[in-house]
Amino acid sequence: PDKKIVIGKIVPDFTVENLDKPGTFIKTSDLKGKYVLIDMWATWCGPCVGEMEHLHKAFEKFKNKNFTILSISIDAKKEDVTKFRNGKWKMPWLHSFSEGVWKSKMVDFFEVTGVPKPMLIGPDGKILEMEGNLRGEDLEKTLAKYIH
Repeated sequence: PDKKIVIGKIVPDFTVENLDKPGTFIKTSDLKGKYVLIDMWATWCGPCVGEMEHLHKAFEKFKNKNFTILSISIDAKKEDVTKFRNGKWKMPWLHSFSEGVWKSKMVDFFEVTGVPKPMLIGPDGKILEMEGNLRGEDLEKTLAKYIH
């Protein structure tokens, strides 16, 4: 009952560093008014890498419809994420890095017990969907329910 990160609740305010623009930050207020898929992930996570094709397809389909993705990596080093994104999957959306792997601030904040942990946040900041409905083939179908 004490969980903050559940469908129907407003995401608490957070600020994360923008991995692509060091020294700048992505805040909850920057995301207001958009549909945002928050993607907690890591390069060493096989299922996370398995979601890349679906994430890229969904981003291409919805990016001009008031939608973005914020990927928050819990890798050991920022360099791991940079190296990964220089490979097959460019991930051309918002990125952050939360140091400390399972002890990272964002793992605690978003009540993450496993990755990937996707969450769809509505324009008003409310959590609309989580986990299974946002994975694999279901990702685009679920987004299409909200984003027209």
